[in-house]
Amino acid sequence: MTTVTPPAPPVPGPPTPPTPPSGAPGPSRPSNAARAVSIVAIVLGGIVVLGTLGSAVLSTLTIGAIRSESRTLEVADIDELDVEVAGGSLRVVFADVDAAELSVESVAGATGWTFEQDGHELRVSTPDRHFGGAWLFGDNGRATLTLPASLRTTAMDASLSVAGGSLTVHDGVFRKLDAETDAGSLDVTGTARSLTAETNAGDATLRLADVETGELSVSAGRLTTVLSGGSPRRLTADVSAGALDLTVPDGDYDVSSDVSAGGFDNRIGSDPGASNTIRVEVSAGSASLRAG
Repeated sequence: MTTVTPPAPPVPGPPTPPTPPSGAPGPSRPSNAARAVSIVAIVLGGIVVLGTLGSAVLSTLTIGAIRSESRTLEVADIDELDVEVAGGSLRVVFADVDAAELSVESVAGATGWTFEQDGHELRVSTPDRHFGGAWLFGDNGRATLTLPASLRTTAMDASLSVAGGSLTVHDGVFRKLDAETDAGSLDVTGTARSLTAETNAGDATLRLADVETGELSVSAGRLTTVLSGGSPRRLTADVSAGALDLTVPDGDYDVSSDVSAGGFDNRIGSDPGASNTIRVEVSAGSASLRAG
């Protein structure tokens, strides 16, 4: 009898992974838009870092490049002062000195400044803003003009003009004062018999005593005028934009106004027929009048 051995059962193989459904998405890849955003972010970050480093370098160079320089000028028979500021800052003072002195702290020192006597006129002006590296390092620096105190006793005429930066005049004594501000700031203290002030932009502050006549004009910016001492005989003010703040000494004034737009705040009232007159016209902006 023959014995037949049955074959061994088959060994099961590894399970077959499930077949993904047709059309199933594979691993996602960054889109072109995402890559572009990443690149822009990296570039902007680099620019910020470079800008910060550049500012630090320029600041260090500026500190190291500042020069202090002084010039003197013998002045005689001066009866007019002409000052023009287009950048930086200039301070004008009077002191017990024999000659006019201009002291400048800037990248270029006093180079490029105008400091001269022309006939009976003393002329002082800042350099062009692009002169001597000012375009790179910010402005024309800081300067002080020291004038002999003897010039205060002669009561000069003065023309002050600011197109940028700042101009400050301390305790000036003027017959006629013309002050124009096109940008920046102007600050004047002292006395003047006749005043003409024009503010086209920026900020001007005038604190003057014993003004007899004045013409004030504001087309933009702000003009603050504080008068003291004797009452002015005649004042006119024209505001087409911006703001005028006018303070006059206590007294009687015949005040008239013409306001087509904007506002006029008259806090002193009017005394018709008074010998001292104030005329205010406002076509835009604002004007205020007070006593103090």
